[in-house]
Amino acid sequence: MTVTRTVTKVAVLFNERPGTVSHRHPHDRYEEYDSRDTINQIADCLRDLRLDIHLVPADRSLVRRLRHGHYDIAFNIAEGPLDLVGRARRYREAIPALAGEMVAVPFTGSDPFTLAVTLDKALARRIVSSELRVANGVLLEAESDEVQLDALTFPVVVKPNDEGSSKGILHDAIADDLAGAVRRSRQLRARYRCPVLVEEFLPGTEITVAVAGNQPRVRILGMMEIAPATDTARFLYSLDVKRDYRRQATYHVPPRVSSQTLEQLSADALAAYRLLGCRDIARMDFRLDASGRPHFIECNALPGLNPESSDLVIMTRDTLPYAQLVQGILHDAARRCGVSLCGNRCT
Repeated sequence: MTVTRTVTKVAVLFNERPGTVSHRHPHDRYEEYDSRDTINQIADCLRDLRLDIHLVPADRSLVRRLRHGHYDIAFNIAEGPLDLVGRARRYREAIPALAGEMVAVPFTGSDPFTLAVTLDKALARRIVSSELRVANGVLLEAESDEVQLDALTFPVVVKPNDEGSSKGILHDAIADDLAGAVRRSRQLRARYRCPVLVEEFLPGTEITVAVAGNQPRVRILGMMEIAPATDTARFLYSLDVKRDYRRQATYHVPPRVSSQTLEQLSADALAAYRLLGCRDIARMDFRLDASGRPHFIECNALPGLNPESSDLVIMTRDTLPYAQLVQGILHDAARRCGVSLCGNRCT
């Protein structure tokens, strides 16, 4: 795309994680939101490009803030509001991006449609299953849907359909029988006010793949196996594990699988990126079945950038310094939008 203009003023769109959670809400309500330290470190990386960086909270005033701020481009790490009801909860990640589109401020990352689709796990599965394997699963929106569980082979994984960052996926996410699946799904529907996705448990390795760029420069940034730190019969990369990852998880880069499996994972990740319409950066999660075949689990089109604990950062740490990872997202977005980044000097 031909460069048509230069940009200097950048808005970092964010939702900051509060210090406490009301007893009226699940303990992981704000798990997707970023800490102030992560927000500041991202801003510092962008300032290294000698750009004019402004932190802009993605609250209900975002459209007004973007319109009055006269920003050239936005670096989007905002997860959207949590106080929505009905189907709006399924596309909350799309709202900050939609605000950018409403006032013609280009932004990093995927567009509102993709952000909405990928937050809805069942819908994302439906789209990618045209080309990729997915675990057998059913979506439970009401108790009347529970008859569908008879079609699955146990054990199964029970998780909220419309949540990210492993919210609601805890140590008890695996159900061994119908009664356990029904009990857990009812608990989750009541707690998270969204449908529940129940998938057959895949016993193989869990692998996550980072994809970056836009056509014709889409590329694999990294690939990582997530394994238990101690022997366990059934490992799940749950929120419990993520919060205590230094003791409970071991990361292997590259994954300890055959070259053929690595090639298949790479091809599947690129296909999912294309099918879901991702832009600039995304992370694809896969699980191997008993025969070692990769199955698509979900896409994170707004992957975390915590400099210490985010999977995207961990898997690229040895090949891509954190600042270059963050700056690369902005560079990819600028190329896609046909603009040039210019601070005190052009980059």
